[in-house]
Amino acid sequence: MDKIIAFILLLGISFTGFAETATEFSPRDTIEDFPNGKQIIKLLENKNIAAERKREQLQLLISKEKAESSAFYAFAYYRILHDIELSNSAPLLAEKAIVDLLEAGKRLKQDWLIAEANMWLATFAAREGRYQDGISLVDESIALAQKTNFLHLVARGYNTKAALYFFQDQYYFALEYYLKALDIFMTQPEDPYVSKVLSNVSLIYLEIEEWDKAWESNVNALSHVERYGGDYEQISAFNNNAAFILERLGRVEESMPYLIEARNSAEKSGELRVQFNVMTAWLHFYLSSELYESAKIEANECIARSSALAYRVIEADCSRMLAKALIKLGDIDSALAALNKTEALYKQIGTQASHADMFNNYALAYEGLGDYKVALEYQRKANVAEKELLFDKRGKTLLNLSETYKEKYRLQEVALLKAENDAHEARLAEQEIREKFLCFFILVAVISISLLIKKRYWLENDNRNLQSSNLELYKQSNIDTLTGLYNRRYFLDFIAQQQSSSLSTQMCLAIIDVDHFKAVNDTYGHDVGDEVLVKVGSIIQKNIREQDLLVRWGGEEFVLSLSWPTSSGPILLTELQERFEQVRQEIADTVIIAGKQQLNLTVSIGVGKRINGALLKDHWQRVLEEADKALYRAKAQGRNKVVLVEQVDRVS
Repeated sequence: MDKIIAFILLLGISFTGFAETATEFSPRDTIEDFPNGKQIIKLLENKNIAAERKREQLQLLISKEKAESSAFYAFAYYRILHDIELSNSAPLLAEKAIVDLLEAGKRLKQDWLIAEANMWLATFAAREGRYQDGISLVDESIALAQKTNFLHLVARGYNTKAALYFFQDQYYFALEYYLKALDIFMTQPEDPYVSKVLSNVSLIYLEIEEWDKAWESNVNALSHVERYGGDYEQISAFNNNAAFILERLGRVEESMPYLIEARNSAEKSGELRVQFNVMTAWLHFYLSSELYESAKIEANECIARSSALAYRVIEADCSRMLAKALIKLGDIDSALAALNKTEALYKQIGTQASHADMFNNYALAYEGLGDYKVALEYQRKANVAEKELLFDKRGKTLLNLSETYKEKYRLQEVALLKAENDAHEARLAEQEIREKFLCFFILVAVISISLLIKKRYWLENDNRNLQSSNLELYKQSNIDTLTGLYNRRYFLDFIAQQQSSSLSTQMCLAIIDVDHFKAVNDTYGHDVGDEVLVKVGSIIQKNIREQDLLVRWGGEEFVLSLSWPTSSGPILLTELQERFEQVRQEIADTVIIAGKQQLNLTVSIGVGKRINGALLKDHWQRVLEEADKALYRAKAQGRNKVVLVEQVDRVS
């Protein structure tokens, strides 16, 4: 009871200084108090009004003179004008509106307005492939927004910066800034940017080939739009993502309704970027469905439109997919011309993401011409690019995407009703303080006592629930749901715990890859493939020691960590070879029964260098990368091989 009384006294003291507390800056709040302010905000936020109708209303609500003399009118005027020009498919005029916004900010000496303009200019830099320019602009925007406490702009800046990193295949940094943005947007759960960020996170899952998680994340974004509403641009983007995920899941026939909805919403939005994204999604659909003539028509239209508007990223991607369609149609010369154009554009942009696919297309084209020597050279380039990109993605997704994202979204859902209720009570409280402080203080005291009692009950109940679910949470975080083995997160925790006490331990990392696993999936289906992974994991586990660690790294790959005390002397390479040969031979000798199938499978194993346990914490990525190269060599030698990096180094 003494604590409750002390809390009430502290609450009363804090309320006396409430009016002096700094609040977040929001130009929308100021504009709402202007004459016709609510109409201006509605015009700014409603993306579904036809462009010319919006222009007419803008001219009635804000004159050019007001926009030149007032920072707040300038904010609304040029932002609305920007949206109008984008809806009219006029990106140069849209960019000019933002440049005029920047000039207004400089002329009126308003840092927050300059920050707003720089953030939007960064989006134009991204569309033109000028990623470093975009990052510089958005960093300036974030710094000025933080200085003026314009938190919503800070969050939008984080979202834009994440997108810029995403376009450069730097997924770790992209995720970091998406989650920073989400932290701020979630303070207002109905903010449409919440669903935008959720959908953006799904794109990261797409790139690291976590298809089920990508689908779940995008479904959450669509659910948010259904709950709070959204504009045509959002609806198009989320349906577009859904179609793309279904294609990657091998369910391309289910994607048609999503593609149709995406195209309809994109046309209604009038936004070119959204329309281009839909065109590339349809291109993927046509190619996956072997509708090559339709793909050719769609690609040519995409190239013509993007080239006219200097959208180099879109033009490059559409040229690459055009080449793929032309190869299938037998028009090899035109395909090579499209690929040469693609390669030149990728060099201008500086991206590496699609190089593997581009080289694969080159190989197919030269194979069609009968020039197998050149075709083989391009196939090698494709293999190298694919390996580099795959390992790069592994290294850049060390942060546990699933748990971080799900926890933030779960907390938002749990706190939603409380947040809305608390916000309403806070507004009432401020009004009561101004009118009758004494009555309000008594009321707050009664409510506080009641809330403290209820909160104590809630906390005790939550503690019981948390204790009962700890084991399940641990399993979800550290155990692979398919094979029952430890997962990548457990492996990273294991590596992080290697301390100076590990000086007396020698360790070795190896990558085990199931040979021709894609053929198993394609021939017998994913259910049989999943059962094969479970059986292979079980065989490996039975053939290693208790102190060894086996984890499922992803797909058909496993990582095996061996350890032994240095007191027993250094382990010989021949002994190390024998240990892995035992695993390889056991799998080769075992008939794996999966569903109704009896399969004889093999594995290839790449073994990294032996290393002191205390050094593994800082050098595990290098060791694993060496093991990956050894695995590649094992595959090149015909698979069903064990290749040790140290043996390769001695030979070379």
